[in-house]
Amino acid sequence: MELLEVGLELELFLLDKNNKIYEPSLYGFPADEMGFLIELRSWHSSNADSILESVNLLEKFTRHKAKKLGLYPTKIASMPIEKEFQNYIWKKYRLDTMPDNTRNIYQGTNKSHHTGFLNDRATAGLHVHFSERLFNENNAGIIGSLDIPFIVAAMDLSFANEIEKDGRIPGEYELKSHGFEYRSLSATTDLQKVTQVALDILKESKNQKL
Repeated sequence: MELLEVGLELELFLLDKNNKIYEPSLYGFPADEMGFLIELRSWHSSNADSILESVNLLEKFTRHKAKKLGLYPTKIASMPIEKEFQNYIWKKYRLDTMPDNTRNIYQGTNKSHHTGFLNDRATAGLHVHFSERLFNENNAGIIGSLDIPFIVAAMDLSFANEIEKDGRIPGEYELKSHGFEYRSLSATTDLQKVTQVALDILKESKNQKL
């Protein structure tokens, strides 16, 4: 049996009414490894409704909690960042020692979003996880092989306008133990569209090998 699944990883800025960025972990919010973004992870599923329901529920809970603190989880592709805050984050989370595991299907690309800072701006992404699990007669799950170049290129093509508008880098991905993570979308990209397109492309990537 084959199980093809997609998961979403949504990054949000935690802001006050003056658009000052707050450090999420200090206020009990799940944070990414860069330290300055809230990170919400959906269920991994082959069902679009399950994926969307899980991430929307997390976002609703996060907004409810933040409201009590006078803060606002916000979807923004990128925003200017004060040098003092950037230096604080860089030092505290030792971003200079963070390995850049981001890869790109296009040769000659020398930039990535691996620290979240790009061109003196803080960025927030919507990362899409792809996985294939194969089950044998003992019901033991085995991680299958995905056609990463095909999937990444198809996602780039489907969201070319969004990638260009939000100043993202096409072709970005990162290998994971369960498969890989597509990293070229911003946090403002439509969740419903992303989920359905990702599931369709994942299925197409397997069918085109048949």
